Amino acid sequence: MNDADVVIRAANLRKVYRLYTKPSYRFRDIFGLLGNKPGAFTEHAALDGVSLDIRRGEKVAIIGRNGAGKSTFLKLVTNVIQPTSGTLDVTGNAHALLQIGTGFHPEFTGRENVYAYFAQLGVTGDEATERCADVIEFAELEEYIDQPMKTYSTGMAVRLMFSASTAIKPDLLVLDEVLGVGDAYFAHKSYDRISGLCSAEGTTMLLVTHDVYTAAKVCDRMVWFDHGRVLIDDAPDLVITAYEDSIRRQEERRLRVKRLSALPGGPDVARTLPLVVEFRSRLNRPLPCPVFISRVSLAVEGTVVDSLPIGGPTTPTAELTREGTAWGEPVQWHGRLARTWNNFGSVFHKVSGVFDVAGLMDRDVPAFSIDVDCWSESPCEVAIEAFVGDREFHLGEFTTASGTWQTIGASSADGRRHAAAERSRSLALGSGRVVITGFRCLDDAAHVKSVFAHGEPFILSVEYQINEPGLNDDVQVLASFHRDGVHDMCRVFCRSLALDASRGARGVLQMRLPRMCLGTGKYTVSLGITERGYFDREQVLFYSINRGMYDCFTRGLEIEVVNGGTVGTGTGVVVDAEWSLQA
Repeated sequence: MNDADVVIRAANLRKVYRLYTKPSYRFRDIFGLLGNKPGAFTEHAALDGVSLDIRRGEKVAIIGRNGAGKSTFLKLVTNVIQPTSGTLDVTGNAHALLQIGTGFHPEFTGRENVYAYFAQLGVTGDEATERCADVIEFAELEEYIDQPMKTYSTGMAVRLMFSASTAIKPDLLVLDEVLGVGDAYFAHKSYDRISGLCSAEGTTMLLVTHDVYTAAKVCDRMVWFDHGRVLIDDAPDLVITAYEDSIRRQEERRLRVKRLSALPGGPDVARTLPLVVEFRSRLNRPLPCPVFISRVSLAVEGTVVDSLPIGGPTTPTAELTREGTAWGEPVQWHGRLARTWNNFGSVFHKVSGVFDVAGLMDRDVPAFSIDVDCWSESPCEVAIEAFVGDREFHLGEFTTASGTWQTIGASSADGRRHAAAERSRSLALGSGRVVITGFRCLDDAAHVKSVFAHGEPFILSVEYQINEPGLNDDVQVLASFHRDGVHDMCRVFCRSLALDASRGARGVLQMRLPRMCLGTGKYTVSLGITERGYFDREQVLFYSINRGMYDCFTRGLEIEVVNGGTVGTGTGVVVDAEWSLQA
């Protein structure tokens, strides 16, 4: 593709809003009478340096949390608002569907509403009649189209509104939270309609949504906005993997703020200045073994000023953080009083503590260092991070020695802001009571394979380790197959599997399909091990922060199914059944 194919080009795009302290200040500013009056307003950057190109025919999803800048970007693209700075070039005519139902009146009939909607878009006469017929056919409302819309069910009204909104074939179709309308049948029709617009008509689609899984079904590219910036711009499966991991990080942040708010006076009172130090598993995987910690001390500009109460009660200036961490109880270990960092029981594979550094630091944080004495049976990869006010420090990474006490030092002198996390197709999550140490695909001869013929035997071999001593319980296991890394095509479920640590902490479980039932195509494989009954009841917590999920690899393997023939091509799953014939 060349530059002529670019439909949207944004370069260092910024949109800044003024937030006024009084309504009268807004009124005065409209007429240019406010000036720069101190305290009259603050500025909020809804978009802060966004640069991206979107090409003709692309289907692009814009995702992110509330306030990330998604809708602001759409309003700029559709010329509803103007940027504060930067450049934005949009080629061709754009049709924006920012809210389904705009301009539809309940007293008018469905047909009258469709004609009125077309009229406001400049479509009249024979063209409007032709398009109206298409709308009625697509919405499947022939029997009700001449009845007032106030008599329609919610589903009927939504179907008509969506059909009318997508009857226009623009160069650029801009949608804001309008996919997944109606029931499952009509939702599938809506996906096909949008895909047809983009492929046959060359329409470019820009979709803003919170439903990342629905967006992945129709979009071939996903852009994740965060705090007015582009965080990740990549294929939907990669972005979804990172987005799922962000749920865990958001919960960590919430618990950290909650803990600081519970300190005497709260974190924003001048007499307290919390410094949070965290030791975390480098890849957020359960550690291979427990780590025993006997000392965590803080030094400011070379002088030791405090230590965490590893074996004793909280002190006025230092305490351990128990919620959302994997701290165990104090124990005597190899001649020292230590506290265990467990490798199971929490979805956050870290331990944490808080120092009150009021009087030792201010907002200009001086050089500080953390020393920790630790012991582990086998090497463990650990990262140290610290938080002071709104500043974050990555103090370094280290690997523990085996079978001996060691002292690890980490200094803010080498600290830096967090770098973007390395994106991986596989995301591992879970509380670590049981962990997956490896899994692979085999044929009946136990050969590792990634390409399988449709109909041949398929084996998923999973190596596991029980981290919780004394575990003796049933678990549930679920394997999921996603076509092209996105569409959930098939699930294979084991409702009950007995695990007993007394019979061995390590083992292998296997899932065997006598015939590969998936249709021709490329797939990713996800695998989860959960507590008993996890899938038998509704889960109110997202799986990435749910302790009932012991371990989960999302999209951890890639396979391809070939030689499907006529039956195994263009479908999801082909299954065997018992057939009978009676004369």
